[in-house]
Amino acid sequence: MDSKEKLLIDELCRRTRQQIFHERDILALLILLRGHAAAESPVRELADFIAHREKERGALKKYVQHVVAYGQALANGTAGQLKIDPVFTAAAFRDSLNSVLAGLSIPVFPNGLTDDVLACTMSLLQDVRIFHEKKEIGRLGLARLAGDLWLCGSVIMQPKGVQVVFPALIVPNRYCAPGDAERMWFSGLVEARSTKGKLRFYVGGRELT
Repeated sequence: MDSKEKLLIDELCRRTRQQIFHERDILALLILLRGHAAAESPVRELADFIAHREKERGALKKYVQHVVAYGQALANGTAGQLKIDPVFTAAAFRDSLNSVLAGLSIPVFPNGLTDDVLACTMSLLQDVRIFHEKKEIGRLGLARLAGDLWLCGSVIMQPKGVQVVFPALIVPNRYCAPGDAERMWFSGLVEARSTKGKLRFYVGGRELT
């Protein structure tokens, strides 16, 4: 790591700790950290996804393929043989992020702050398209359910056009009012930014309460 890269990472970590950051700062931080993260680790996988938004490989691609397999099993009456789990837990992301920071001799983030970083990462991944053999098989969307924030994989199963949705990433929702099954999706693209010591969500420039 050269001195300029270290300066940039240190400044982005300082802004994050002081809760004066925008999701764009988290994008920049993850891009800078991905080369220092272990292969297939949460930080490396999610940073790669952010950097290359239309994906044909990686953990989230495998996740959406698993959702497709679940939908097919559901149609065949064998869905009970499959289980859909999040790609990474919030704890796994926390451990991965702090491992990278510690390896660079940078103080680690507390648990609540790593949740904020994950929430920004989920916001950044809205509307990412997943491809298989050059054909779009699914998209990622942001939803709020029962006090949690979900980054969901959404697949339309053919031939009946049934939508199958499962959470790819989950973090406790401290950023806006919770939704329910009837209003789980946001009304537009979410923007995450932290001011006055708290991360909040905005849609169309208006804060969600």
